[in-house]
Amino acid sequence: METHSCGARVPENAQWCPLCLESVVDTDALLGELHDTFQKTTWAPPEVLLAPSPPPVHSRWRAGPRSFGLRVKLALTFMSVGVTALAVKMFGFFFVAPLIIVTALLMYSTWTRERIR
Repeated sequence: METHSCGARVPENAQWCPLCLESVVDTDALLGELHDTFQKTTWAPPEVLLAPSPPPVHSRWRAGPRSFGLRVKLALTFMSVGVTALAVKMFGFFFVAPLIIVTALLMYSTWTRERIR
């Protein structure tokens, strides 16, 4: 005979408590079932997620996700510097100073090292 949570004495093979009419739960079987369920549902990450990431690679010359390749960078450089030089020759240095600043900033952002991988 076991003692139920309400204080009644319940026979071992009883389905419910005769005093409070709750169903009787075998705690050892319940604990074993929960342990088996937990073992089946435990997630382990795949090896790909645990592997260390490769070191980053930076380059001025090769194309990356946010940068152009060498051919596009050279074409952009020749066009912008050529237009700026032509504007300086035609209008003078004083009137083209803002364009020179914009060209310098464009060249800086074009030719800085970018992460390619």
